Amino acid sequence: MALMGAVGAGLILSATFRRAQAGEPPAAAPGGAPGPAPTRSAPALLVADRTDSNRVIPAKIHPSGFKRADSCWNSLSLASDGRLYFTLSIHAIDGYARLFRYDPATDEVKQLCDFGELTGEAARKMIPQGKSHSPWHEYDGKVYTGSHYGYFRTVGNKEQPAAPPEGYLPYPGGHIISCDLRTGACEDVAVTVPEDGLQTMTLDPARGRIYGLTWPHGYFLTYDLGRRELHNLGKVSRDGEAGEGDRYLCLCRALGVVPETGDVYFTNADGEILRYRLEKDAIESVPGVTMRRDAFGTWDPSRPGHQGYNWRDIFWHAGHRVFYGVHPRSAWLFRFDPAEPRLELIERIAAAEIRHSGAFEPFRYGYITLRLGADKETIYYLTDDRGLTTPEGRRVRETVHLITYNLRTGQYADHGRLRLTDGRYPTMSQTLALHPNGRLYACPWIENPRSSEARARGEYGGATCDLISFEMPA
Repeated sequence: MALMGAVGAGLILSATFRRAQAGEPPAAAPGGAPGPAPTRSAPALLVADRTDSNRVIPAKIHPSGFKRADSCWNSLSLASDGRLYFTLSIHAIDGYARLFRYDPATDEVKQLCDFGELTGEAARKMIPQGKSHSPWHEYDGKVYTGSHYGYFRTVGNKEQPAAPPEGYLPYPGGHIISCDLRTGACEDVAVTVPEDGLQTMTLDPARGRIYGLTWPHGYFLTYDLGRRELHNLGKVSRDGEAGEGDRYLCLCRALGVVPETGDVYFTNADGEILRYRLEKDAIESVPGVTMRRDAFGTWDPSRPGHQGYNWRDIFWHAGHRVFYGVHPRSAWLFRFDPAEPRLELIERIAAAEIRHSGAFEPFRYGYITLRLGADKETIYYLTDDRGLTTPEGRRVRETVHLITYNLRTGQYADHGRLRLTDGRYPTMSQTLALHPNGRLYACPWIENPRSSEARARGEYGGATCDLISFEMPA
């Protein structure tokens, strides 16, 4: 269970650093415990916020035509051809994820494939490839992603595979799927572990190797694109999200590759940081460092419904030779140096309302939207507040805010909330892509104010999901 006081304790860090800069002793944390010690990140926390959290950021929708799409999980990427590739997902027994391509030069959205048709599984009536939880990674003129379960069940807070309905075959396993940038042709490259989906996937372009973590059991996979060879290194998170009691661990959603070594880093919900050592072809725990921090909150990793001490998102900064990542719910931005190894907290990048109140981010798993700008200094992040009531009295449960943080100056800014030109609000995003044309792109959940009317007509009445764009802040 998460304790809100832990986040409140984390919020005294800025004041602590100010005292440290002034040569004063740190203040006591709530309950009389010593205050957090200053770190090398201290100067960054002395800069005043540049925030206009009530500002509206106008967003334009680029309709895909896939009206049943209900989600997009980290599967939006900008390729070297200047176009955006994204997967729209569906949680249904009779629906499959679809790949789309958007060309900003022509404002055209084009469907490139249906995962059910591509794999041949729709005709065989198998538990569907309803989702992708991975970005599209580019290598040798193609982009690659992994497919995942779209049909499962939730008992309490625990998501788990559902039994196949009558007439359906079990889930065959997640697929590695590619798309040729020149022709748009898609290929079913490989099927992975039977009855496990690809929870997350990354690609090392220097070596042509794909790495993946499966759901629900947490198998760590490698795939050599040149040899077309799949290797399963076994379970790396106890029994993963299929486990019971202390054998349960919520799985990591983001893998990070060090380009020079080819080593791959990820976490477990108990705070352990692990790495795949390429030279050994083996998984090992990283000694002397952990994701367990008081500022992240207090989490029981054996209980489902949260990410625990996993990081939510992470990327490698080539100039700084470190990873930058974000912890879910607490929204703490951190720096992780795998060479030392050392993990340091930098700043809390939640929406301004959440920061000021000391609350956690609303979504239980946080937001996988951490991106580095072209200047290699500005971090962009989409996160949620706790909603609003519109002037006409409509309650919007959550709204999406654009946050930036400058690594050089320490400047945090909440630029406001997204709203479509037709008045609807995006209510959550798990995607973000930055384009050189000066626009940001996302595939958020979008409220459906007439959901009850749609259901009465026998139509899908929940939130929809589609591609949107909005201007990059100055």
